[in-house]
Amino acid sequence: MLTMTVLGSLLLLLGLLIWGKFQAFKLFMAWIFIYYLLDFIALETLLANFVNTGLITLVFLLLVSSVLEKTRLFETLSNWLIARSQRQTLLRMSGVVGIGSAFLNNTAMVAAFMSLLGRSKTIAPSKLLIPLSYLAILGGTLTLVGTSTHLIVNSFVVQAGLPELQLFDFFAVGGFLLLFGSITIIVLGGKLLPDIQTAKTQTDDYMIEAKLEAGSELIGLSVEQAGLRHLHDLYLAQVISGEAMLTPVSPTYVLQSGDRLLFAGDIKAAPKLLLFDGLTFSGGATTQGNHFVEVVLSHQSGMIGQTLKSVQFRNKFDAAVVAIRRGRAQLNGRLAEIVLHPGDVLVLLTGADFVKRDNLDKNFYFYTALESQYPLTAMQSALAVTGFIGVIALSALGLVSLIKGLMGLLVVYLLFGLTHIPELRRRMPFELVMIVGSALGIAQVMTEYGVAGLVAENLMQGMGYWGVYGSFIGIYLLTVLITETVTNNAAAAIAFPIALVTAETLGVSPWPFIMAVAYGASASFLTPYGYQTNLMVYSPGGYQFTDYLKMGIPVSLVYGITVIALVPLFFPF
Repeated sequence: MLTMTVLGSLLLLLGLLIWGKFQAFKLFMAWIFIYYLLDFIALETLLANFVNTGLITLVFLLLVSSVLEKTRLFETLSNWLIARSQRQTLLRMSGVVGIGSAFLNNTAMVAAFMSLLGRSKTIAPSKLLIPLSYLAILGGTLTLVGTSTHLIVNSFVVQAGLPELQLFDFFAVGGFLLLFGSITIIVLGGKLLPDIQTAKTQTDDYMIEAKLEAGSELIGLSVEQAGLRHLHDLYLAQVISGEAMLTPVSPTYVLQSGDRLLFAGDIKAAPKLLLFDGLTFSGGATTQGNHFVEVVLSHQSGMIGQTLKSVQFRNKFDAAVVAIRRGRAQLNGRLAEIVLHPGDVLVLLTGADFVKRDNLDKNFYFYTALESQYPLTAMQSALAVTGFIGVIALSALGLVSLIKGLMGLLVVYLLFGLTHIPELRRRMPFELVMIVGSALGIAQVMTEYGVAGLVAENLMQGMGYWGVYGSFIGIYLLTVLITETVTNNAAAAIAFPIALVTAETLGVSPWPFIMAVAYGASASFLTPYGYQTNLMVYSPGGYQFTDYLKMGIPVSLVYGITVIALVPLFFPF
């Protein structure tokens, strides 16, 4: 009875995660709290999961990565990245992004290079940005620190009483994944990815809102007379006057006080609107003393499904939204009343307090011109990068544990002024800690109350024709299904205890099954929502959902065949 109760609760959790109306960390915290109230897990056990060695290592790695993001390393690599042809560029990206993602934060890698690739005049960004995300995912499979998924799996390994995973345990299979995945992308990318010209991608898709204030000299003039008809890089697409919406806008339309003017155009041309008397950005924002910042709305943000007006965006972030872009979709109406979707690109005009807000990482995947306002000097960059390489080398040689090295490195960064406590406080991955700590407890409940065993038994029966190897394939496919429909973190949390029980029941080594979960949880290629870097490139590339399927299916197939074929060779049953 209790087994079915826990199983039902887990199916409900999965359904709510797929629905996407609630933030993942809130659901995981709610579930572990409910299990505690029902005495499914002891308080001491629950709390111990939040100081798991693998989880603490993950936290320190992300904090150290926040310093590396400010170095000049990415700028140096960017200058070499774009070649004359798409294939040459993708080949260079395979090396730079693939190897870089093995040691550096994937989000930072994609954020740093997507701006450069988006400005390419010779190759359409739509031909490069999905490959950028996929290569970051593939490169992350090379090492323990290449992706948070591997560190999360390591947390479960430690919890299960198994030997900790080492830095390069993933390298043998990961190297082939990067090699075969890169070849697939290079060969098929030109044929399967859309060819959306740079100008269209960067210009037409922004919706910029301006308001005509009372007392403006433009009031009473027609659109033609006011000079708003033939602006370079900006097109007056809509006018909202009171309750009326005018589209298309006639050149003879007479401007009135309070009119909202919505322009389609290049965000870099937006400041010229302020040259017109009485024309201001939404909320009365001006560029004086402020900065333009481009952000991508996280699919974990609490603002999803709400409007800018309802969440009081300006008060929350000390920033005004002056433009929104959503892939190739044409947005209509006032910006303040547009319902926000994950992956929306927002262009903000930020105030002085924007960088001090502690809710930025909770809502946005990356924000340009934020850390770059305070970049490290060449000497500081050299110190930061050399220190990180030193820690990785010492860990690989077994001289210093990874967690000790990262702790010491962070102390060095603080002492030399490369980072500061307020910045680290803002970058603290609170939600990820809550998800992983709660997931460790949920996994214990799954195992103790027989849910993991029940699922494992059914999986073995379904794949029993192929024996142990069939069960191994079943674990991999189960993990991929969850990671594509929910998130990689949830996939690792739910699939790991099932994998462990399956191996124990079959009487074989748990390592190939653990690796099936680790690699399967990283196999996020089919949708823009399964992995954060996929969502980051969604709007800047002007993509549609189907573009991920076209390119993702062959990459996912090659990835899956490689995992299924090679993991048992390097991690025998």
